[in-house]
Amino acid sequence: MRLLLAPEGLGSNYRTMRPMSDLIATVQCHWRMKLCLGTLLGLLYCTGYLLIERHPWRPPVELGLTAIDRWIRFSPEWVWVYQSIYLMLPLLLLATTPAEVRRSAIGFAAVTLASFSCFCLWPVLGPRPESVPVTGMYGFLTRLDLPLNSFPSLHMAVASYSACVGIALSRGRWKRLLAVTLPGWVLLIGYSALATKQHYLVDL
Repeated sequence: MRLLLAPEGLGSNYRTMRPMSDLIATVQCHWRMKLCLGTLLGLLYCTGYLLIERHPWRPPVELGLTAIDRWIRFSPEWVWVYQSIYLMLPLLLLATTPAEVRRSAIGFAAVTLASFSCFCLWPVLGPRPESVPVTGMYGFLTRLDLPLNSFPSLHMAVASYSACVGIALSRGRWKRLLAVTLPGWVLLIGYSALATKQHYLVDL
C-alpha cells in the first residue's frame, strides 16, 4: 500500500488542498467529450423547451389548486433559489470514464425528452399570477419563460437528476458533503417552484 505523506511544512493545509486538486482533475478528464455532449444537451434543452411553449400543439389547460398551493403565498424573491438549479448542472462533470459521461448524458436526455412529450401532448398553464414583477431576476424569468410547460416540472426533474448523479459519481469527502447538502437543495428548489408560482404541487 502506498502512503501519501504531506510535504514537510504543509501539514493539514495539504490535506485540505488535496480534495480540491482531485476535484479539478476529475472535472478536466475527458473534457472534450463533456464539452461536446454538454453543448448538444444544452441546445436540446433550450431549443426544445422554448419552441414547445411558444407553439403548443393543443389548447392549454389549467389545474386546480391544492390546499398547499393556496397556502404557499406568491413570493417572487424565491426566484434566486429557483434559478440556482443551473449551479447544479456542473455535477454531471464528475464523471471520470467515457461510460459514465455517456450514461449521465443519456439520462439527462431521457428526462428532458420524457418531459417534452408531456408538454406537447398535454400543455398545462401554470399558476403564475397575471400581475408579476417586470424587473429584476423574476422579470427576466417571466420574459424568457412563458407560463406553459408546467406538468411535469422539468425544473424539478433536472434538479433531482443532477443531485442523484452528483452523489453517485462523487467520492470521499465530496460524496459525504454532497449527500448531505444536495437533497436539501433540491427541496428548496421545489419550494421555490411553488413560491414563484411556476408550478403546481402536482407538477413536482
